[in-house]
Order: sequence, then structure tokens, then C-alpha cells
Amino acid sequence: MSDSIFDVTMVELPANVPVLPFAGIFLFPETKVNLRIYEMRYIRLVFNALASSRIIGMVQPVEQNMSMKVPPLYKTGCAGRISSFAESGDTLLISLTGISRFNVIKEMDHNGIYRDAAIDFAPFAEDFNLADFKFNKKELFDKVDFYAYSNKIDLTSDMLRQMPQDQILMTLAMLLPFTPAEKQALLECAEMQKFYDTLLLLLDMNSEGRIN
Repeated sequence: MSDSIFDVTMVELPANVPVLPFAGIFLFPETKVNLRIYEMRYIRLVFNALASSRIIGMVQPVEQNMSMKVPPLYKTGCAGRISSFAESGDTLLISLTGISRFNVIKEMDHNGIYRDAAIDFAPFAEDFNLADFKFNKKELFDKVDFYAYSNKIDLTSDMLRQMPQDQILMTLAMLLPFTPAEKQALLECAEMQKFYDTLLLLLDMNSEGRIN
């Protein structure tokens, strides 16, 4: 984790979180996502979160069941702290700062208004010590640069190279235009070595040709 005074430790995390099931919007630890909240049920969710832990879970709905009124959720999501909040007419503008991934144990109906889930952070304990995982930055950015070149993406990796090492992998997972299924696969990699290997594999798979 970063050294912010607002950082949350693993023992401080709640056992239950309200869930935002927004398809195609991913959150990873040490990253930030900005959201516009306009549905009344989710406005109520945000206000309730602000009154308690300020923590919300982002979990993808299972894509093939999106036509269902209450689509099932993937097992793994990411918790975020509401780090900024503003009102704009009938809309809430919030920023979520990623804390840690989690597995959904079971869902609980919050009086039919929005979705709550009992969650388990334990499988993702490494999310709280991302700085402990060391990787080959040259290997990674060689593949990132080739991926961007192959896909004609205007990606300046210099800024990413200057980031603290504990933020680089999660930021790439957040920013790169992988498919939702590919991002979900990264989200579910509990061990950082597996996360890194999967990220490299996706960069290779989505590049025209491969580099050594």
C-alpha cells in the first residue's frame, strides 16, 4: 500500500460491503476510478457507505446473463475507498481508490434497494504489500511498448516507468484496453507472480508477433 494517512489495513476492512455491479468498469488496488452515480438506489448506496466505512466493492456481473434483472456476479472483485465526493444536480461524482481484491462469499439483499455481499480479503493478502513483489521492469516495458506499437495505441510508457514499483502492475491492468474477460482474469490472480505472468501473457497474446 501507499504511505497515505488514509490507507486502510487488512484488519480494518469490513466483512460486508455494498456492491456496484457496473459492467466494464474495473478497479484494481492502488488505482483510482471516477464514477457518475445517478440511479437512486446507487445514490443511496453511496450515502450509506459515506456514513460507515466509505468502502464499496466493484464486482463485474457475469456477461452472458446481463439480460437478467439481477445478473449473477463474478466471484472476485475489488474494494475501493470513496476518496472524493461531490454533488452535481441529481448526480453524485465520486472517486474510488482501490484497496484490495476480495472473493464474494455470499450475497445479501439490502432491502431490495441495492446489493450487499459478505466478502473475504484473505486470499489477496499480497495486495497490502505490493512493494514486496519485485519484477523485471525492462522485460515488462519492452512488452508494453511493443503491445502499444502493434495496436497503434498512443501510450507513453515514460510516465509509467517513473511510478513507484508497487503501482505499476495494477495501473497497467487498469489502463490497458484488454477485454473484460482478460481484465477479470487478472483480477482473479491472487499471487502477484501469477498476476505478473498473466499480464505478460496478455501483452504477448494481443501483440502482432512476439518479442523475446
